[in-house]
Amino acid sequence: MKNKVKHKQHFKPSEQHIIIKETIIEAGKIASNWYKNNPKSWKKEDGTSVSEADIEINEFLYKNLSKKIKNIGWLSEENKDDLSRLNYKKVLLVDPIDGTKSFLEGKSDFCISVALISSGRPVSGIIFNPIKKELFEAEVNKGAWINSKRIYTSSTLQLTDSKMCAFKPMFSHPAWKKPWPNMKISNKNSIAYRMSLVAKGDFDSMMALNNKSDWDLAAGDLLIKEAGGKVTDHKGKELIYNQKNTIKNSVIGCCEGLHHKIIEMVQEINL
Repeated sequence: MKNKVKHKQHFKPSEQHIIIKETIIEAGKIASNWYKNNPKSWKKEDGTSVSEADIEINEFLYKNLSKKIKNIGWLSEENKDDLSRLNYKKVLLVDPIDGTKSFLEGKSDFCISVALISSGRPVSGIIFNPIKKELFEAEVNKGAWINSKRIYTSSTLQLTDSKMCAFKPMFSHPAWKKPWPNMKISNKNSIAYRMSLVAKGDFDSMMALNNKSDWDLAAGDLLIKEAGGKVTDHKGKELIYNQKNTIKNSVIGCCEGLHHKIIEMVQEINL
């Protein structure tokens, strides 16, 4: 019965979502033009890489979205945060290229991520991988989709042999009180893309136990939840966005059946 329902469903996005979607697709053309074309790059103060492709995409998104969507706040990885966003009811969280390291190395596991936030939570989220032509999108209570096809998290119930998208050495660290079971672990440089793949069911879970920013997580958070999964910090708390502090010290995104099992393993850690 479930398969029949999937084929009948259609995504009916809001006007603002459509504007963001059309703009992010155009921004994807900029990324594609720079891909494997040696854009200039440099290190930021935090040691992460940024390139002229990141900056060009960021400027394109800001110019077009701020013009087409009125009374909207803005928070991007590539702009200084002046906290003016706190004066708006709705705010765009933007990562022009999430996975810049992969992008500069000519790998395809990067994406453009945009989320629309209201009252601290994402109400619209789009993650676009222009090289693989994968457009993930979700709005609250409208499901999660890839290229107009409904997607769902997996129905996995056991950690053993499950597919985890994370930094593999983390699981063999001696600090764990209880050893992790055998899992099929692989990683993607982009945290937003990891979350997209969990929403799609390619992975059962993803986890990061180091600092991430709002723009890394918000769109993927909505995607996983609308696909039937759960997203929290390592203590099991829902993530709240667009606060003064935009750093999250952990994230777990997974199918519903694994969430409590992962939380049991990690909740005693102090980060």
